[in-house]
Amino acid sequence: MTDLLIRGGTVIDGTGAPRSRADVAIERGRVAAIGSDLAKDGARVIEAKDHVIAPGFIDIHSHSDEAMFVNDALESALHMGVTLVVCGNCGGSSAPVSGLAEAELDRELSRLNVQRTWSSFGEYADAVDKVKPAINVCSFVGHGTLRSCVMGADDRAPTKDELARMRALLAKSMDEGAIGLASGLIYPPSAFGTTDELAALCEVVRQKGGLYASHIRNESTKLLDAVEENLEIGRRSGARVELSHHKASGQKNWGKVKESTALIERARAEGVDVTADQYPYTASSTGLAVTIPNWVHEGGTAKMCERLRDPAVRARIRNEDVETGRAFDRIVIARARLHPEWAGKSVQQLADEAGRDPLEWSCDALIEHDGAVDIVHHSMSEDDVRYVMAKEWICIGSDSRANAPYGPLSFGKPHPRSYGTFPRVLGRYARDEKVLGLEDAVRKMTSLTASRPRVRDRGVVRKGAWADLVIFDPDRVIDAATYDDPHRYPVGIEYVIVNGGVALEHGETTRERQGRFLRQGRDLG
Repeated sequence: MTDLLIRGGTVIDGTGAPRSRADVAIERGRVAAIGSDLAKDGARVIEAKDHVIAPGFIDIHSHSDEAMFVNDALESALHMGVTLVVCGNCGGSSAPVSGLAEAELDRELSRLNVQRTWSSFGEYADAVDKVKPAINVCSFVGHGTLRSCVMGADDRAPTKDELARMRALLAKSMDEGAIGLASGLIYPPSAFGTTDELAALCEVVRQKGGLYASHIRNESTKLLDAVEENLEIGRRSGARVELSHHKASGQKNWGKVKESTALIERARAEGVDVTADQYPYTASSTGLAVTIPNWVHEGGTAKMCERLRDPAVRARIRNEDVETGRAFDRIVIARARLHPEWAGKSVQQLADEAGRDPLEWSCDALIEHDGAVDIVHHSMSEDDVRYVMAKEWICIGSDSRANAPYGPLSFGKPHPRSYGTFPRVLGRYARDEKVLGLEDAVRKMTSLTASRPRVRDRGVVRKGAWADLVIFDPDRVIDAATYDDPHRYPVGIEYVIVNGGVALEHGETTRERQGRFLRQGRDLG
């Protein structure tokens, strides 16, 4: 018996096929039928005339690893039409944790008033399921997290025994449901890893049928070398590769994406299974600590802050290059928990107001906040964003934690991508600017994305697939969040259905909590 009937909509099925008028019937959490004038059969009916029925969007690059423990609705993701967040990106994951990894995670969780109940990956997955989030979750194992568990934050190659232990811990975590390995090669301790080390770890990823994702070692002056390194990791290990948030950072590097995407396309033609993802903005977001050279981070956050108290260290780092550069007039504070008044102001502005040098000001800000100051960095070209987006192998991902306009996750002025990524692509880039077609935009958010971690029976509107669906108005859909006012839900996302339950109705969060943790080997792979 049909539980839910979506009637009179236009189906864009996620495969890139042309749209078609159809009803969609849902039974026991799955799509039961697609066709014309389907019988109501006692079901609840959602009228979708003049609206698109599409697969729920899969956020291939999320940082919502702990957000569900603060806000089980995962509000900003849900309101964008997201039905699955892929966590554990950029080298850091919530599990497995021991040693330094455990200490660093607990430091972060304490800021969110969350009590950790897990150590292993399987225990983390169980903890997410216990929360019963509104949308589905899966996760990589972070390369930096693995290193922290086994060898702390030492700037050296692992011993033979340490590498074996990392491989074993990765294998165990994948057996418990992790989808693969994600490196963050600008962030210590992942940044201390070598190509050889990563290739050896990715052999495990290949053996387990997983995916390797990388925030590459350099997205600015050495972009091409960094892309090539991760293509080589794919060649040597045989692992499938996902290059995270592909871009060229810094004005002197604008246009390099033509060369970097050509490298990727050459590797694809040679048989390397590689794609990349992107968010549709010209600013990135990370921590202020990226303005500090990697060697200062050795030993972990507490050690970094201790070193930054030394005037000799500050003098040394002043003339040392960092991957992101130090254009302090383009680096804007997003969150600083002890100084909410800083949000929305550039480091240069705040330093000027304090009569300080911006690097000295930054060092003091990091010490005061135990290394945790979030920034928005305006560093990219709109032309590059459009060029990358048009590539057929580019997925869409927010590179953001789910936030909310209320409660603890409403703090500061985070990057608007956490509220606007998917509607912005649909509205601005597909409908208004025609950088890509609507069917292709949906494909890049659904079936293409699902193919990377090999999510089963999701990312398509198809009989028998899980009923993860979004219903949106193609004429109205658009992002509303801005850098100055980021905590704003988008317009035009009317319904979100997760595992057959209505999680968003008329743009409002419901009480339905049908999300679950999707595990490698059971739901993926």
